[in-house]
Amino acid sequence: MKKIIFIFVVFSLVSFSKSSEVIILKLGENFSSCDKKRRNHLDELKDEWEKMNEIYNKLIQKFDKNNKLKQNLINSQKIWIKNLSESKNYTGDVIFHGLCSREKAQTIREINLIQQRILELTNEYKKYLD
Repeated sequence: MKKIIFIFVVFSLVSFSKSSEVIILKLGENFSSCDKKRRNHLDELKDEWEKMNEIYNKLIQKFDKNNKLKQNLINSQKIWIKNLSESKNYTGDVIFHGLCSREKAQTIREINLIQQRILELTNEYKKYLD
């Protein structure tokens, strides 16, 4: 009987700790599970977002209000952001050593996707960015 109770308690603790990881990861952009010395990936993520937004805003300003190119750009950016948000938790089935490792993996993936989007924008609208 003691073994059954012990197994139940251990199983409950393991289940609770896994569910708390999910909650912690969804607390918001300013939250980091890494200590202060290991948060440079968040700065890099912020920098890449700023680069992409700068390019996007330059392009938006170049196009007239009723321009088809402007509408296509707006629509493609909305789709890209939607796809990015839907793919954020790709590490759900991966086991990491800690929350910081998971956070870094997700951040690096997001940085790569943003860099890819920057290349798409600059290649597709190259003549408008000069």
